[in-house]
Amino acid sequence: MTKPLRRLVSTVLMLALTCAAAPGARAQVTSIAQLLTRAARPWLPTYNPTTRWDFTHAQPAVRQVCRRSEMLPIPRADLPTAAQLPELAECNAEALYYGFDAQPNDVRARRCAYLERALGDRAPLSGSAVLSMIYANGLNVRRNVPLAIKFACEAGGAPAEIDGRIRHLQRLAERISPPWPRFDFCDDVTSGFMTGVCAAAAEGIFEARRKIIIERIASRYSPAQKAAFIALQYVARTYFNVQSQEEVDFSGTAGHAFVIDDLVRHEQMLTRDVEALNARRVPAGTARAAQRAEARLEALYQRVLANPALRPASPDPLLPGVPMSRMGTVSREGLRVDQALWLSYRDAWVHFAAVVQPALARSAVRTWITRQRINGLRCLLPDPPAAPAACHIPVLSPSHLPR
Repeated sequence: MTKPLRRLVSTVLMLALTCAAAPGARAQVTSIAQLLTRAARPWLPTYNPTTRWDFTHAQPAVRQVCRRSEMLPIPRADLPTAAQLPELAECNAEALYYGFDAQPNDVRARRCAYLERALGDRAPLSGSAVLSMIYANGLNVRRNVPLAIKFACEAGGAPAEIDGRIRHLQRLAERISPPWPRFDFCDDVTSGFMTGVCAAAAEGIFEARRKIIIERIASRYSPAQKAAFIALQYVARTYFNVQSQEEVDFSGTAGHAFVIDDLVRHEQMLTRDVEALNARRVPAGTARAAQRAEARLEALYQRVLANPALRPASPDPLLPGVPMSRMGTVSREGLRVDQALWLSYRDAWVHFAAVVQPALARSAVRTWITRQRINGLRCLLPDPPAAPAACHIPVLSPSHLPR
């Protein structure tokens, strides 16, 4: 049995089992033949998953809205057909909607979202959440805010999130003529958990766009330049991953979002800097300027290490010899590792610049990259100077990025 055929059979069986367990199933399914027969029927329009949030913590008005919307009919024409099921095997509605792997595909995202909804919405930004955005924004369907409310209620969330989201959609329903403000499920998040989920979605959008830019840049390079560019990206990714873990306060439930945002910020910086190098917009810098910048960096680095707020990593009592997660504290050990990785990053930049722009003085590149590191380390001082841009990490959300 080929892999696509195995996926198809698996999908059909899952759908049939879901249908059999759905409210209103008339008879017990006792054979594979019955499972396959039932799966081929238009089961999706009648299947309404149980809403998964606690009505007792919602505002009474919102609770009433959700209960009224629960049995709203679903447009049959919007549902996936049996013939479309094979192409939806292992689909991801969130990725299709936001365009993680390719351009956003609203039609496939809608079909996939209905399938995910029927299978129980196993992720925070899956079927029902995606459908709420598709219908609120009228993306390749008739705009239907009441139906968007139905799906938003099904998707659930923290009490404050569901209250804010439903009220948000009610305000959109009052707008009867375009242009309509764009609705995103992440617009109304309040919990640290969902903040992290939405930051991860924003990272997926950004990464897809960054790949396109990187491919465009690399297409203009010679083989030697491409090799240096690949090496720079590898070193950069290693440094950025460690830096976002070791120099960002990720305490609290939103800590994961801060780490993601810092990583995205550094990836944006790398792309911007590569484009600046290609356009020969690197600031001038002499050998003496490079020496001064490196001396300033070393002095600043020692000041940061002396910060009493830094704590050594504690040994994990369950895993001797393995540092315990610091959960938001920046340790001296981690900072030392990060500084060593930054030196490799700086050297990779110097080599890359020499290959791409041979006429550019290496001292200029060293000065340029060293000053960036200085700006980042200043944020770790006990009393950082007047809020440089590098010290402010905005929480990313898909709604912050143009679609």
